[in-house]
Amino acid sequence: MKKKIISLIFIVSLIISVFSGCSSIGDEKDGIIRLRWVAYGASVPDDINKIVEAANAYSKGKIGVVVDLEIQPTEMINLIMASGEYYDMIFTCEWLNSYDSAASKKLFYDITNLVENETPELYGIIGDYWECAKLDGRIYGVPTLKDMGTEMMFRFNSDYYEGQKGMEIPEYMTFEELEPYLEAYKKDFPHKYPLGVSKGGIPGFVNFLERIVGNLITIPYKSETPKAVPIWECEELIERYRLLHKWYTLGYIHPDASALESTAIEKDTPVKFGVAWRGYSGYSNPADWGFNVKTSIYDGPYISRATEQGAMIGICAGCDETHAKAALKYIELLNTDRKFRDILAYGIEGVHFEYLENGTVLRTREGIDRYQVSLYPFGSVVNASVESVSRDFLSDPDQWKKVYEGYKEYGIFSKTNGFVYDKTRKEDIIATVNAIYSNYSTDLMTGTSDPDVVIPKMKEELIAAGIYELLDDVNSELEKHLSS
Repeated sequence: MKKKIISLIFIVSLIISVFSGCSSIGDEKDGIIRLRWVAYGASVPDDINKIVEAANAYSKGKIGVVVDLEIQPTEMINLIMASGEYYDMIFTCEWLNSYDSAASKKLFYDITNLVENETPELYGIIGDYWECAKLDGRIYGVPTLKDMGTEMMFRFNSDYYEGQKGMEIPEYMTFEELEPYLEAYKKDFPHKYPLGVSKGGIPGFVNFLERIVGNLITIPYKSETPKAVPIWECEELIERYRLLHKWYTLGYIHPDASALESTAIEKDTPVKFGVAWRGYSGYSNPADWGFNVKTSIYDGPYISRATEQGAMIGICAGCDETHAKAALKYIELLNTDRKFRDILAYGIEGVHFEYLENGTVLRTREGIDRYQVSLYPFGSVVNASVESVSRDFLSDPDQWKKVYEGYKEYGIFSKTNGFVYDKTRKEDIIATVNAIYSNYSTDLMTGTSDPDVVIPKMKEELIAAGIYELLDDVNSELEKHLSS
């Protein structure tokens, strides 16, 4: 009976896949090409159909291309890729629907020649960032221009620290320099916890390391010669774990942090963490927090192949050339036409958002309630107008220009020249060591456990599981890559 059910499921899946492909490839009417676009999103906004209709009316007139836009969660995107179901464009990146993995399997269309010949403006705009999309010199996806490096920051209640305590919040500080701020708050409020940490750990906590195999085998960005090291040889990371545990024992972190959902962190917690970019205003609106917020960067920007692959668009390898060209034309429009990009970013002008005098946009109540989406899953972020959080807190309309200038001025770049370790070489070992790490990671990342006690135990288990064999293979491949 089970075999019959499985066979039936397979046949139905195959029929769906075939008909999806046929309908998309054949969907060309009156010179208008229709594409199936699968974008990432945890939820679908209420007014999505209205926005797609407005966007299609615009792109139809400009380039003769329209889309059937699907917003799908991680599981569905992975299922679409695994089943071979047809699409024209799909979200891919380093952390979801792995670009390098899919491209190495030739699941994406080779656009190397097509993009330069058919969409030269797109080719020029992406510029140096095409490197993160290359495998063996070929290009299989379009990088989304957004924050291409990771910057980690503390988010302070500036009303308390600067207003009440007279403590300066600098633009930059080290991770260790946070301690006096935590100590001051704990003295004033002994029964509260000044540092917002939940079971998910700290956003961006290990971003100063180039992660080759999770958090277990990494390459420090600041090392002179790139070499992969195991977790216990990264002294800066171990020191941070020690510091977190110290703060935990001093009562700066909630005693139940390893079990807390992020939503359980009290709203008035005076220090929270963030991963964003210079000039980001999303943390600044006092209406959201009940106090004024000021940020201080303690890490970054770190820039590597992985960070540059934060969001991309892949074109299905099963596309015919007509649809591949149409997809590139559509992506080019997202990168070059701000009015078009703003439709997908913010909705319909006058309904979901309005333009402010300084060139930024402000969402309306209807926009907040019925079309609230992240920008990065839908193509170029830097070509969209910058959003202001309120009429009183205006963002810098030239924010992205300054961010990219900053990358050139103080970006910390990977020295691995785009190294990608093929994890299929040691799949069994990787699965085992990751499972071992997962038994310890939450307590380490929340300060709950003492790293000087826990890490030696974890190390012993990891060595028995073959981590040194994995490490040797990583470094062997890295040496080959750097010498080629």
